[in-house]
Amino acid sequence: MELNQDKRSFRTPWVVADTVAEQLADADVTLPDYCPNIEKILKCTLTPKIQTRSLSGGQLQIEGFCVITVLYVDGDKKSIRCCEQNVGFSRSFSVRDTPENYVILTKTKSEYINCRALSPRRLVIHGAFSLYAKVIAAKTTELFTPGGDDLEVRKTQIQCADLKSLCQEQFTVSEEISAADKPAIESLLYSSVSASVTDCKAVTGKLMVNGEINLRLFYLTDIESGQTAKTEYIVPFSQVIDCGGAGEENISVLDCEVLSYEIRLKNDVLSEKPLIALDVKICLTEEGFINRGEYIVTDAYSTKYCSVPQFETLKTIADTVPVNESFIEKINAKIDNCQISKLLDIYPGSITLDAVHAGGGIKANGKINMCIVALNGDDFPVFIERSFDYSHPVTSAEGCNAMILPAVRMTGVSYRLADGNSVELRCEIKITGGAVKNESHRAVESAGIDTGKPLKTDGCSLTLYFASKGESLWDIAKSHNTEVGLLTAENGLEEDTVEYPQMLLIPKI
Repeated sequence: MELNQDKRSFRTPWVVADTVAEQLADADVTLPDYCPNIEKILKCTLTPKIQTRSLSGGQLQIEGFCVITVLYVDGDKKSIRCCEQNVGFSRSFSVRDTPENYVILTKTKSEYINCRALSPRRLVIHGAFSLYAKVIAAKTTELFTPGGDDLEVRKTQIQCADLKSLCQEQFTVSEEISAADKPAIESLLYSSVSASVTDCKAVTGKLMVNGEINLRLFYLTDIESGQTAKTEYIVPFSQVIDCGGAGEENISVLDCEVLSYEIRLKNDVLSEKPLIALDVKICLTEEGFINRGEYIVTDAYSTKYCSVPQFETLKTIADTVPVNESFIEKINAKIDNCQISKLLDIYPGSITLDAVHAGGGIKANGKINMCIVALNGDDFPVFIERSFDYSHPVTSAEGCNAMILPAVRMTGVSYRLADGNSVELRCEIKITGGAVKNESHRAVESAGIDTGKPLKTDGCSLTLYFASKGESLWDIAKSHNTEVGLLTAENGLEEDTVEYPQMLLIPKI
């Protein structure tokens, strides 16, 4: 007989699939007629953008395109120019289980790109990037609940972060931005877009999200002279998202991911206000928890029938804390191979995050790849890359040992040319996600009582037992098939263990 009557349960995030694959991106590029000849390639980059993600029939399908960007020096005016080409990709992953409620997380990492000029107007490009994909669902764990007067149970109180909501929604933010107060944008050289949540309010079944998009541009203001400029725009957005299980009492952990974006310049000669048309596809993921107390049964036995309890290892989250933390990283970048006369732009090429358990909390480690566009001593454009390690203890994650939905981005960078071959950088880095405390507990899964096998009795109402110091009253009662409450009451005991060697009276049922 299995005694498990009143259902008690909790939910935790369950990683259904976690996989990675290398995706090739090759292109044969011929410059358009409006682009000047190439004298020197400064930098070739590969930027994957996700268009669709779907899970059906045990297959996770991801489709998108790579933007291959070539930054080069033109052969006529010795200025910086840019050409781009898109290369589509499609990838399928096998997923063993297809849950009802799930979210899909993706990220990409450029592995390598080789760019070779066959002529001043033709390029052959070979590149590859890693495509990471993860499917997360809500896993329900049933807790053993004792039933029956003859069942003795030992309980332990635990803290439990119960996953109440798990949702994901994609939406597009479209905005036309006036560029009338900026230097004229004649040709884009580099752009980047990031998004973040500034405020989230949960009501019954919905999330009301406010956020902002950061758009950064590096461009030519005058093609003839090669003059460059850079600018940034902040675009606010609001979105109401359907989210089953969401409520005011939930602790929400959010991930705001830019899947893809498109920038168009609307330079109408008849208009005095040139515009930047921006379309950004955003994916918002939410995990909502309630931190509460719960009890688990760590041992059980019947005082009337033969019983063999079955045990399991319960994996729980003891606590959940939202993380939204910024810190400053100061970097000195040495430029050994050339003399710098002027800095044109500095931006992060990539930044990684590895959240590790250390010192009773979480430490964020990673690598920052900084890109420097400058003029050398001969006023010739140069492109320089430098990588730096960073390490930061997450102060809001004290007592936690892991992170969920971790993300990192650089929210700002300031710099100055210290001397001809040294650049001082001040980088503001933000880490978001949730800090959790993962725990494991050995608990009873079922009592395993066999009502066809009653326990034999010797007919005695009391038994004398000499207990040693430190013996568990639970173990003594279990070995004599009696109740712990009767044993403590008969001997006037208050503690769970025997404090000193003594004779105990063990009442029989």
